[in-house]
Amino acid sequence: MEKKTPQYTGSTSVFLEFNDSQYELDAVMEKARADYAANNKGPLKDIKLYVKPEDGKAYYTANEGSVNGSVEL
Repeated sequence: MEKKTPQYTGSTSVFLEFNDSQYELDAVMEKARADYAANNKGPLKDIKLYVKPEDGKAYYTANEGSVNGSVEL
């Protein structure tokens, strides 16, 4: 029997804590989207974010891996 996910209408936030620092991952994703828009002409079809706090960066791939970039955390 499949379990149903309960309906939730409130807001959500995801935080990463590392070495006494805290990063809001929604804000990091927005930085990556903005970086894509600033450096590319085509539409953003998809984006995957890889957060590497030990580097102080988040790396991303977009449009099925055809575009790569990074942003500061």
